[in-house]
Amino acid sequence: MKKSFFLYFALGVALLSACVKAAKPEPVGDVFIRAVNTVKGSNPQDFYQGPVKKSTSPISYGGTTGYLTLPSGPYQFAFADPGSSTANGASPYVNITIGTTATVFYARNLDSITVAYIFQDDVAPASIAGKAKVRFIHLNYYLYNSINVLNGETALLTGIPFAIASKYIEVDPGTKFTVTGTGVTTAPVIDGNLQANKNYTIWIDGTSAKELTGHVLSSN
Repeated sequence: MKKSFFLYFALGVALLSACVKAAKPEPVGDVFIRAVNTVKGSNPQDFYQGPVKKSTSPISYGGTTGYLTLPSGPYQFAFADPGSSTANGASPYVNITIGTTATVFYARNLDSITVAYIFQDDVAPASIAGKAKVRFIHLNYYLYNSINVLNGETALLTGIPFAIASKYIEVDPGTKFTVTGTGVTTAPVIDGNLQANKNYTIWIDGTSAKELTGHVLSSN
């Protein structure tokens, strides 16, 4: 009896295994990713998606690759010195879905450690024809306080924390900005020459907690 029981049990397991279908692989398509070096004084950086270098030339401070067409999927993005296999800064593993447009920033966190931050970009046009869309990202690692964005005396955005992207706002072409924060004494007016029907990211850094400087990127 024991022999026949185990025989039937084994056959049942074999039949059950035969009925289980392998999971379908996730579809792979194009995503559009650009890389920016925001670390003042850093060496120019190569940009990697997983183990594969994607930048064609090293990215200097303030520079960008422009958008690269890359495969979708779960990846880690990283930056490294040219010729080095050691990442200076890397992101967590993230699943980038087909059609995503995003920017990866080589930056320092509030502990002054180099990392990679990823922000999805909005490339849809403004809801009002003739307007520009713009958001702000606080990357001044000296400044723990949040920042505010003004146009003249009018507050447009308030309380933007470090390494968090603000919402997009729609503004008139040519709008200029001042960015402020507690303890900040130097904040030049940011004139990005904003154009109608274009989308922008303005990232903010500085050489101390008292200074804020703006850098303008167009997304379309």
